[in-house]
Amino acid sequence: MKKFSLLLMSALVAIGMSAQDVQNVSNGTVYLKDKASDHWYIGLSGGTNLYITKGENDADADFGDRLGWMGQLEVGKWVSPIWGVRGVIDAGLIKHVADVPLVGPNGLDHNWIGGHVDVMYNINNAWFGYNPNRVWNLIPYVGMGYMYGMADWKKPNEDGDTFKGQNQSLTWNAGLINNFQVAKNFSIFIDLGYRVMQETFDFARGGDYEWDSMVSGVLGVKFGLGKQEFTPAELMDYNLINDLNSQINRLRAENEDLSKRPASCPECPEIQPVVQEETVYVPNVVFFRLNSAKIDKGQQVSIYNTAQYLKENPNAKVKITAYADRLTGTPEYNMALSERRAKAVANALINEYGIDSSRVSVDWKGDTEQPYEVNEWNRVAIFFTE
Repeated sequence: MKKFSLLLMSALVAIGMSAQDVQNVSNGTVYLKDKASDHWYIGLSGGTNLYITKGENDADADFGDRLGWMGQLEVGKWVSPIWGVRGVIDAGLIKHVADVPLVGPNGLDHNWIGGHVDVMYNINNAWFGYNPNRVWNLIPYVGMGYMYGMADWKKPNEDGDTFKGQNQSLTWNAGLINNFQVAKNFSIFIDLGYRVMQETFDFARGGDYEWDSMVSGVLGVKFGLGKQEFTPAELMDYNLINDLNSQINRLRAENEDLSKRPASCPECPEIQPVVQEETVYVPNVVFFRLNSAKIDKGQQVSIYNTAQYLKENPNAKVKITAYADRLTGTPEYNMALSERRAKAVANALINEYGIDSSRVSVDWKGDTEQPYEVNEWNRVAIFFTE
């Protein structure tokens, strides 16, 4: 009955872990669902822009004469470690050296304000795995936006009509963000952007193409809002859950058979128990995932039960023997893997549950021994009392 209870508890915990609320899968990893207010950020930056034309009379002007200023405010959210979205409001000054009479009293200057919505892609997390402590991340983006040009900030038109005669255009945006994490909720970034707009946006006409473009570069800071890290879900192997259920059903059937036997047998001679000094199996096991020595939360119950047994029996000692399955890995690798598994369980027993290290010993067999016929079951550490 004790074995049945332990297995039942292990199965319930395992099933509970497998039913965690998850939100997405990135690179094969499932992540827990977070609050809607998590993974947001706000950023502020400033820098320069270069308006690019083809065929207009400023195309061959000096580089420095064509650099204007710009600033931008952005709000974004990462919906997974790889994908994110952001909205940007930006404004600046185009240093246009073409002879454009419509520009007005500012002469060669051309003010603008705009915004764009982008989809972001974290290359580092996508290609090299998610690491919340990574200092540098490379993030390309693409999006669409809008720009509104003004010859004069205070008075766009002589008649005061904001939109009359003003140049405006939809834009297509792309760029590359270099993000440097300073703290969990603070980072510095460099945003190199490129956008395409209608040729007439700068009031000039007559170029070789129907589209002008603008290159920009800004330096800024970002502040994280809410929780920033994504938490991987620790899901149990469904094969393991099914195996545990099978054991439960078998033990339930055995208990049913035992309940049908008579409580006593008057005709049977009394048999004195034979006491043998041998290693006694404790019905506690810790199963591991493939190629892992990390103890899942669903397996902690076995360590807890063993710790309780040792506390109730102060003279008892326990030996932890770990294994690896034979169908994966080389014999040398599996031997080292089983060693890590045995030591991980022993450390948990000692450090988390306060069992004296003199009462805990470890052994590892690699794949030289397979305690179970089912291959997946042999990714295991087994407790024995001494």
